Amino acid sequence: MENTEEIRKKISRLILERGLNYAQVSLAIGKNIAYIQQYIKNGSPRRLGEVERHKLAQILHVDEQELTDLSLNVATYSAATINSEILSLVIENIETWLSKRNISLEPHDKAELIKLIYIKVCGDSLDVAAGKVKDFIEIYNELRKAN
Repeated sequence: MENTEEIRKKISRLILERGLNYAQVSLAIGKNIAYIQQYIKNGSPRRLGEVERHKLAQILHVDEQELTDLSLNVATYSAATINSEILSLVIENIETWLSKRNISLEPHDKAELIKLIYIKVCGDSLDVAAGKVKDFIEIYNELRKAN
């Protein structure tokens, strides 16, 4: 596994290879214009935060593990399993919350609400979340009917 200095050099190389600059990447990951430069040149922060690392991996089209010296395979569940469990809890909690307040939403509006919360919790893109939520709602509703 690479050390933090090697990772910084790799990130710098990848940014330049993709025709980007530090300022563009900093802004793209939601940070101030100097964030990536400070990270690469000054070593601050020592490691990228989880959210920043995830966004940077997407921008650079690399596996997130390549951008850290820490093992990211600590979870025993796959991301898909965890996200399905989160989605199930989101749906159950929304339905309970709406029911307690005697609020009725059209299925489309409920799906939009679930999708927005899921995106916030899991960090998936709008396109990815839309597909997962639609499929999961159908499965969830079928299971509720069977019980």
